Amino acid sequence: MSPAISPDAREAAAIIQDSFRQFYGTFDELTIRAKTRFQKRQWKEQREAVRKRILLHDEAIEETAHRLSKFQLLGKGWWKSVAIAYDTATDHNPLSQTFLDAVGRILFKGDVTFTLFDSSKIEITILEKYLERVIVYRPFQGWVADLLKKIDFEIAEENVQKPSEKIADLLSEIVAQSEATLFFYPDLFYRNKHAYLMGYALDGENQVPLLLAFTNTETGIVLDALLHTEEEIKNVFAFSRSYFLVATSEAKTLVDFLLRVMPTKPESQLYMNLGYQEHGKELSLHALHVHLQTVRSQFIVAPGIPGMVMMVFTLPDYDLVFKLIRDHFRPPKSVTREEVIEKYKFIALHDRVGRLADAQRFEFLGLPLAYFDSQLLNYLLTECSKSVSVRNGIVCFQDVYTERKMIPLNLYFEQTTPAKAEQAVIDFGNAIREMALSNIFPGDLLIKNFGVTNEERVVFYDYDEIVPLADCVFKDIPKARNDDEEMGAEPWFAVNENDIFPQELVKFLLPEGELRNLFATHHQELYTATFWNSLQQFHQRGELVDIQPYKANLV
Repeated sequence: MSPAISPDAREAAAIIQDSFRQFYGTFDELTIRAKTRFQKRQWKEQREAVRKRILLHDEAIEETAHRLSKFQLLGKGWWKSVAIAYDTATDHNPLSQTFLDAVGRILFKGDVTFTLFDSSKIEITILEKYLERVIVYRPFQGWVADLLKKIDFEIAEENVQKPSEKIADLLSEIVAQSEATLFFYPDLFYRNKHAYLMGYALDGENQVPLLLAFTNTETGIVLDALLHTEEEIKNVFAFSRSYFLVATSEAKTLVDFLLRVMPTKPESQLYMNLGYQEHGKELSLHALHVHLQTVRSQFIVAPGIPGMVMMVFTLPDYDLVFKLIRDHFRPPKSVTREEVIEKYKFIALHDRVGRLADAQRFEFLGLPLAYFDSQLLNYLLTECSKSVSVRNGIVCFQDVYTERKMIPLNLYFEQTTPAKAEQAVIDFGNAIREMALSNIFPGDLLIKNFGVTNEERVVFYDYDEIVPLADCVFKDIPKARNDDEEMGAEPWFAVNENDIFPQELVKFLLPEGELRNLFATHHQELYTATFWNSLQQFHQRGELVDIQPYKANLV
């Protein structure tokens, strides 16, 4: 029998429900205009919509907690009755439950959450009824134009004919039978200067994932790629890329569809890809607790060279790392705790171009004490006391970031084959270049601050010194006037606070030897002030670079 719910608990539940509806009303409004912005080439507005959505959740949670401050909280029992009333009123919606839990963490400083969500209460939907269905016959021609009419893009005929022929050829290679049924999600996925139509083909009993990629060029919208492997599509949905704008009233159905296309992708990551990062965080925590109860391994200090600003721990058999800001930073680090938090927020709001790891911030997170050995726990309490405490068998983190686990680049070079090391060196330079193209200077370019993903892609993950290019002054080192100046212990030229001399990068980017020489062969321009200053001018003109996550194969 359900407990009696007091009038003030019902009022509090109604306030939270009202805030939840307002939040997702604005969220959906920002999302649904993505198609118009794409068609009008409003790229800055498109990125700003993504930024606003990210900021929206914390603003809504803080505002809701403020509205609830008029109640004299009666403790955990009162909050549980609020949760019961709210869960009933929101029809057991998992997104609304996540919203409630976030409010609870703020009000109770992490001491209480009541996740009443029960998957058995969700009506199981027939996914195919939401999808566009197309039956095609070998030689698989003629159907693309009809599909584009449903999308309602104005695409010039010359931009359709050639891609349609190539799509027919590709389908002939990847579909064995003479007939295939294609299913497409009706709403497109928008990010930066691209739009994506997602689907899959049923080839007898086999399923082939499909992604049609569009870009809007100065000469009009172009269909420039068909991706047909899970690995290719997962790269489009990489954790190092910014969130999509996809209009939907059925987030769970949309994620179920994406899991059909990418069955090895974590459900939590897909929610984050779509901009539902708070629910993705909730699911990742749930998966973590299930893992702890199943495997029962203990947390350890993450492999690699310890950072001077962040302390990192992980599980030996899990794909997340946990990052805490240290209480004190040793020289030469001069940033403050507040500045570090702002740096991570800056990256969360920036276009991450496939080179910057998605760091999720948790406030008031609790993990079971039993999974921390005494040595690690003492280390955490000593080095990160402003963020860590222990109470009631729980290690409580006031502030902690999670990131996808990667192999630090310095360790990767030690462990991998010479051929893969060479590939990583070239991609290391590409990562620096692409961050610069997105108006980012990493600051600390040591290889220990870069990681290699499961897909063998180099990604940056240490943000305490990251700055926009506009904050830097790139200079060439002036020539010494004599041998005494060149051989002296001190530089013979003035060095101001924001001065950066790219020529000096050669000294510490990579250890002396074959890998350093290979880097110079492919990326010599990174050692010149000319390269960096030209990009500064590019960004000063307001230009936007969109680094696409696929290879065009239809144009």
